[in-house]
Amino acid sequence: MKRVWQFLPTISEGDAVSNECLAISALLTEKGVENRIAARYNHLRRSLDVKKFEKAKKDIDEKDLILYHLSVGEDMNDWFSALPNPKVVIYHNITPAHFFRKYNSTLCLSAETGRKQLAAMAGSVSAAITVSGYNASELEEMGFPKPSVIPILIPFEDYKQQPDPGRMQELSDGKTNILFVGRIAPNKCQEDILSLFSEYRKKYDPDARLILAGSAKGLEPYFEKIRKYVEKLDLTDHVILPGHTSFQEILAFYRSAHAFVIMSEHEGFCVPVVEAFFFGVPVMACDFGAIGETMGNAGVLLDHKDPAKAAAVLNEMVHNEAWRAEEKARMKEELVRFEENKVKERIWEVLLPLLQDGEKAT
Repeated sequence: MKRVWQFLPTISEGDAVSNECLAISALLTEKGVENRIAARYNHLRRSLDVKKFEKAKKDIDEKDLILYHLSVGEDMNDWFSALPNPKVVIYHNITPAHFFRKYNSTLCLSAETGRKQLAAMAGSVSAAITVSGYNASELEEMGFPKPSVIPILIPFEDYKQQPDPGRMQELSDGKTNILFVGRIAPNKCQEDILSLFSEYRKKYDPDARLILAGSAKGLEPYFEKIRKYVEKLDLTDHVILPGHTSFQEILAFYRSAHAFVIMSEHEGFCVPVVEAFFFGVPVMACDFGAIGETMGNAGVLLDHKDPAKAAAVLNEMVHNEAWRAEEKARMKEELVRFEENKVKERIWEVLLPLLQDGEKAT
């Protein structure tokens, strides 16, 4: 069988794209396939043999199978397109540039460039894998071979670790905890979460707490907008903005949450929704991008962003115990789609023909 290289611009702890890369590496090793990972930037704390991109690209044999994780505009995208090797693009979606235009010109340019690079890549790959039908429709419009839609690999075993004890104590004071986990970014629309939370507190639960957990790195002006909006709504004592947090803190947030709310207007998948399902936390979201596809038959999917109406729904989600019991059963059923072994086998079905003879996957 061919040797496999996986390339991605940055590999980091806790990042969904990085987690999938590591899981695919473990899958290939289980199957007896020699494989390597290479990245321009390596932020892993664990000891792992990740090659530097500049060195790795010199070590590739023309027969090696190349897997490339694409989620940003990057010079590596053009390099990958030009490779003569059999290769597979794993598309994690690129957030549209207009969300960043007011806040970070570099991110805006990266998004614009990335979509152009993606389109130019269409005729050069042997196969395409993506994590949602929403993403697949983008690729098909660009002329890619019919993509294989396979959910992202989520390391559920990691979530069984002990949560941060300090955070657990802080959040176990009897107050209602409303949670969002994800990057603090314009496409995530945290201001809309704040608006509905303000209504929820006024009408139903004045002691409720909102946790907006996520890093704002590179989008500090947007974070400042959110911080000022918290002050404007007089929510300073009721909103936690922890910034970049440890994995153990994230576990504490999920374990103590009564509901998960996401008002994002663009998601190519949405790993935190699945994480919330794992912890039995009911989810309310707006129907944008791949959100509805990710949620399946669980959660509450809104077709509006009316804060008063959303607050009423949230109140029902938090306090209707009969509904919560039924919802936990629905979440458990949806989690079957994301079982690690099932996802790994579907990835293996795509890669095996390419590993054997280099023909295009079907």
